[in-house]
Amino acid sequence: MTHHPVVPSEGGNISLCTGSGALDQAVEAVTGLPTVLVGEKDPAASRLLAARLPQARNLGDITAVDWPKLSAAVPRPAALTAGFPCQDISNAGPRGGIAGDRSGLWKTIAHAVRHLRPRLVFLENVAAIRSRGLDVVAADLASIGYHARWMCLRAGDPEVGACHRRDRWFAVAYPAAEDPHIPARAQRGTATPGQAQGGRARSHTGGRSGLLAAPDGRVRLLPTPAAADGTGGPGTSPKRKGGMNLRTAVTLLPTPAARDWKSGASNLLGTNSRPLNEVVVNLLPTPTASRYGRNRSASQRASSRPSIEYLARDLADDQRWVATNGTDYGPAIHRWEQVLGRPAPEPTEPGTKGNRRLSPAFVEWMMGADPGGVTGTDLGLSRSDQLKILGNGVVIHQAALAYRTLLAAGAPEAAAPEPSQLTLDIA
Repeated sequence: MTHHPVVPSEGGNISLCTGSGALDQAVEAVTGLPTVLVGEKDPAASRLLAARLPQARNLGDITAVDWPKLSAAVPRPAALTAGFPCQDISNAGPRGGIAGDRSGLWKTIAHAVRHLRPRLVFLENVAAIRSRGLDVVAADLASIGYHARWMCLRAGDPEVGACHRRDRWFAVAYPAAEDPHIPARAQRGTATPGQAQGGRARSHTGGRSGLLAAPDGRVRLLPTPAAADGTGGPGTSPKRKGGMNLRTAVTLLPTPAARDWKSGASNLLGTNSRPLNEVVVNLLPTPTASRYGRNRSASQRASSRPSIEYLARDLADDQRWVATNGTDYGPAIHRWEQVLGRPAPEPTEPGTKGNRRLSPAFVEWMMGADPGGVTGTDLGLSRSDQLKILGNGVVIHQAALAYRTLLAAGAPEAAAPEPSQLTLDIA
């Protein structure tokens, strides 16, 4: 059950670099603020926003907006959200930093904040911004009179529970003269490597914010979705941790099929089209009438052991997410299934040439989005557009947890109530 804090609704939330609107969903879950304006120029994402957020006017290309004029025409926003481009900041990109052609859009966002003066600013980017732009973000916010608090959080951390890593940076900023229970005093806890003790969190190349949740090294995580998953085919990427992209990892998984519960080992060994993991089949005992009853039964005279049919079903279910290279993604998948309250869809779908390819519905599930929110047929989006939008998005649960933590961190009473019951007073 979602608990919405009490916040002034006047002005609502203005979203820039909106994409799928996932970041705004996280902000609304934390603050209860509806999104009233979006800024998105991508045609596919704009079509999605028109259908999913019909009440929000699209400003289009935010570099072409007259911000002084807009600020005079709309009520002061209670919040502004921006998950600005990470291509120049990410370890998987050219690493040019926040001054790059794409990530340099931050300057436009800072310009918007200067004129709109939102009561709260919610920002998101890749964790690498700590060494490729956080100093610029902090300096720009300070120059317009905003304090900021930030942290890094992985979607794969146990507190979130996603089945992929997705390491992201989150920040909350606010006007220094209008402290919304976020005092600009020292963060609680010991400073991490490269982070100064006392004052606001600062850019560093070593450790992470003291608010970081510890990683869970016991779960093997899938490669995190990326916009590039919508182009090309399976392959490896030397810039990715482990060298494997999501498209490759998914094609290594045996695709679930109805005949998994009927047939034995496939002769298509080594291909993704085989119906059941060869290792699982080899583990099955040889069925004999004397050792196994035909069906499960509560009868005292029935065999106490399941039939080969049922045993095969149980083992196949356990091995469904074991890749052909032996990597067991099952624990990570099942953990996220429990968090979302719904089973994972099939990871692949039939390709145009009879092959299997990454399913956008599976990526949508990995990102914690509502089924059909991006992949719905009513939107008429191409597969590549769906994967691009999802890859550029944010895991809603991850962002909501980060923002709740950041907003509660400075409040004197923050240690007592649960984060989901956080109450803000930013009037």
